[in-house]
Amino acid sequence: MPQAIFAYHLGMDAEQYAFFRIPKLLITEPYFRRLSTDAKLLYGLMLDRMSLSMRNGWMDDDGHVYIYFTLEEACEQLCCKTDKAVKLFAELDSAKGVGLIKRVKQGLGRPAKIYVLRFMGMEDEPGEDTPEPEPPSYRNPDFGKTEVKSSEKPKSGPRKIRSQDLGKTEGNKTDKNNTELSNTDLSIHPGAQPEEVIEGYRKEIRENIEYDHLRRQHPYDDIDEIADLMLEVLCTQGSFMRIGGKQLYTALVKERFLKLDSSHIEYVLDCLRESTADIRNIKAYLLEMLFNAPATCGSYYRAKVNHDFHDSG
Repeated sequence: MPQAIFAYHLGMDAEQYAFFRIPKLLITEPYFRRLSTDAKLLYGLMLDRMSLSMRNGWMDDDGHVYIYFTLEEACEQLCCKTDKAVKLFAELDSAKGVGLIKRVKQGLGRPAKIYVLRFMGMEDEPGEDTPEPEPPSYRNPDFGKTEVKSSEKPKSGPRKIRSQDLGKTEGNKTDKNNTELSNTDLSIHPGAQPEEVIEGYRKEIRENIEYDHLRRQHPYDDIDEIADLMLEVLCTQGSFMRIGGKQLYTALVKERFLKLDSSHIEYVLDCLRESTADIRNIKAYLLEMLFNAPATCGSYYRAKVNHDFHDSG
């Protein structure tokens, strides 16, 4: 067997290599301690395959990217036998393992689609989940006007978001639409942040959401209070934040909040106007709505357009 030749790195020599990515969380997070080193490496190989799937346009109807990675490929790249490759897939699988991949069989001898998932946090134990916010109704033909009544006389203007504690808002007084959110622990711990950090976040938020434009469109305190809640999230120093009954990594929540723009804020305000729920903790409700806005606002407006189209027909 020929003898391999190795040499010391000089200067920027290390930059010549291509690297597989293995998320740091797989090493540091206690949840993944039972995952073998080979399974973590296999996950890194699958992450690398995601770029190929993006180039090939391998996405399902929901825009979720999937890959193809066969047992034979795993055996070849990891230099192992089939039995071990099967075990490594099982370690990662959502059915038997930690849930980092989800395999969807296609049958007829075709390879399974593999969805490579990313770790977001920990979900509460059964019985502790926070009820999800009620989705907006499409039945009201006067879209944009609140359906909520707490007296016989109609009230002008959109529903007021209350500050500073953002307590109980006005809601439909029926048992059917009673959504209890009062026991939600937000796990927001802003801590002591330097003034320049706070002002930097405040400026970035206002630029992202087109604050001045939204304030002209919504002359109430809603925009300021939403912006203040976003600032509170970005200044949080705890490792985890509880949103909708799930303990999520604060870094991931901050990443999502920094992607919010004016369309997401408009969507959240629309949902508040349309909701018939008795919202007992508006702060928890807003936090979950803002976090989910990038993933849900598109389908909401498509459904709205379809509803208006059918009504006009």
